[in-house]
Amino acid sequence: MRYYTTRAARWVALALRMLLGLFFVVSAVAKWVDLDRFEVYVFSLQLFSLHASFLLARLLIVCEMLVGIGLLSNLCNRWVNVCTVLLLTGFSLLLGYVILIGRTDSCQCMGAWLDISPTLSLLKNAVLLLLLVPASHCQPWQWRPRWYVWLPVTMAPFLMVFITSAPDNWMFPADNGHYDAAASAFVSEPALRELHLDEGRHAVLFLTPGCRFCQLADQKVTAIRHRHQIDSTRIHYIVPAQLYRNYAAATDAVAPYSMPVIALEDSTFRRITGGMRPLFMLIDAGKLQTVSYYRNIDERQIVVFFDK
Repeated sequence: MRYYTTRAARWVALALRMLLGLFFVVSAVAKWVDLDRFEVYVFSLQLFSLHASFLLARLLIVCEMLVGIGLLSNLCNRWVNVCTVLLLTGFSLLLGYVILIGRTDSCQCMGAWLDISPTLSLLKNAVLLLLLVPASHCQPWQWRPRWYVWLPVTMAPFLMVFITSAPDNWMFPADNGHYDAAASAFVSEPALRELHLDEGRHAVLFLTPGCRFCQLADQKVTAIRHRHQIDSTRIHYIVPAQLYRNYAAATDAVAPYSMPVIALEDSTFRRITGGMRPLFMLIDAGKLQTVSYYRNIDERQIVVFFDK
C-alpha cells in the first residue's frame, strides 16, 4: 500500500485515523455501559439463542474496542484496516437484515447515548468506510511495542467486558424457588383466579411501571415467546394497581409492555413478590414450579416447561 508523502496529506490521514479510532472506542463503551439492553436487542433479532446472544453481544463490543485501539495506535495498519472493513461489513449485513424484517427501533449502535435507526446506522457505516480510504494511507509509526505492552492492552477489553459484566448464565443459573404466599394467592385472589392458572401451564411476569429491568424482562420474554411460538394466552403480565395508575397519570401513557397487563392491589403484589421485580414464575396446574429474576430468566427452562 502506498502511503501519503506530502506533509498535509499525512496529517489529514493521521487525523482521520485517530477520529475513526476514537469513534469505535466510544461506540464500544456506549454499548458496554448499557450492555443489558444491547444483549436483549441482539436476542430480539431471533438469530441466536439467549445464551449465545449474551456471548455475541460481548464479543462484538470487544472486537469494536480492539479495532478502535488498533486505529489509535497507528501500528500494524494493514491488519487493522482489514479488521475494520470486516467489522463494518459484518455490522452492515446485520443492519441489512434488521431493515429487511421491518425493524425501525434504535439499533443500539451507540447504546442509550444516541438512538439511531437501522437505516441511518447503515448510512453511518458507509461514511466510516469512505473515511477509512484516506485513513488507510496513513504511514504507521515505526515504534514496535514489546509483548508486555501490547498484551495487557489487547486483553483489557476482554477483561473489562467479561469480568465486570459477565454473561448472566455464567453468574445466575436457572433457579427453583418456593413462594408460599404466591402459591396461595394463585388460588385465593379473584384477579388471578380469572387467569385459570389451575388449568394447564402458565408463565406470570410481575412488573413495576417505570422499572428499567422490568421493560427489559418484557423484551426478553417477548423474544422467547416469538422465537419458540409459545401461546401468548399462557403468559400473563401483572402490575401493582396504584403504581400503574400513578405512572399512567404522570406520563399520559400506559407502561410500554408488549402484552396487556392485569392490575393487582399493591399490598397483594408486594406479598406475592416479596418486593422483588421483575419476577417471573412458571406455574403448572396451579402449582408454582420455578421463580426467576431478571438475571436468571432461562430460555431453555421456559421452552422445556411449555413443551412438556
